[in-house]
Amino acid sequence: MEPGDYVAIMAYQPATAAPMPSRPPGVTGAAIALILSGAASFVSAAIWMAAGLSVVHDDVQQQVGFGGSDIFAYVVLFSPVLSVFLSPATIIGGVQMLRRRNRRLTTVGAVLAIVPLTGCCLLAGIPCGIYALFVLRRAETMAWYRSGAAPPPPDPYGQYGAGQYGPWR
Repeated sequence: MEPGDYVAIMAYQPATAAPMPSRPPGVTGAAIALILSGAASFVSAAIWMAAGLSVVHDDVQQQVGFGGSDIFAYVVLFSPVLSVFLSPATIIGGVQMLRRRNRRLTTVGAVLAIVPLTGCCLLAGIPCGIYALFVLRRAETMAWYRSGAAPPPPDPYGQYGAGQYGPWR
């Protein structure tokens, strides 16, 4: 064996899992659209709330001309609060779509992007949510979700494992 023949020696290579199929067309775009519309909705609602809800409440009541029982004023005030709490579900749904996990949560995120009261960015949320739902209903996307089972959760005790009796052996 000559000094240059080291390439012929086989190195240990661990067994690899079956290759994951590539994303169907439209999945990446729909997921990024969900993430961006959720983030825009969250930021706009946070700015609205930071601007002062009491000032907005007084202005709405004066413009509409109704008293304290006006339902419109309360919807206008409640929408950003609802959006701050539900926009993260849209963002998480988009992230889960990119990772090919939890199709139900992805669907919930797309539906929440469509609902008008859960987002202040209606012009972005409605088309993004509808597009994500169409992508999720395609046959190749459903097969893509079915083909990729989520990996098992990591062992909390590291390489030694808990075994039958816990971490104590």
